[in-house]
Amino acid sequence: MSTLAERLREAMDAAGIKQVQVARAAGIKPPSVADWLNGKTKNIKGANLVTVAQLLNVSEAWLADGALPRERKLDSDWPFPSIPKDRYYALSAAQRAGIEEWVSRQVAAYGDPPDVKSGGSERAA
Repeated sequence: MSTLAERLREAMDAAGIKQVQVARAAGIKPPSVADWLNGKTKNIKGANLVTVAQLLNVSEAWLADGALPRERKLDSDWPFPSIPKDRYYALSAAQRAGIEEWVSRQVAAYGDPPDVKSGGSERAA
């Protein structure tokens, strides 16, 4: 069974997140994150657990004690599994508007979705 330190390091590496980013997101000092990573502190509790799990896009249960699944469950209305919802909403309104405009252009570039009723996978001519 892996330790908190191992799971945290694994998730940080997978997400490309640095220790200082974890500290900033949780509103704590970097030495506290270092304590998690070196095993001095054996658990993350409360809001810090939720915040760090969201930042790293892993489930709180997996981060806390290794319980599967590792993956974070998506909100049913959130279409971007690799982008935690709170990180998106932490952006400024102008930044979010720019992202939404870009996504809208990308969706339009792909054209109309296939006809779901007929089960067809090709666009109508």
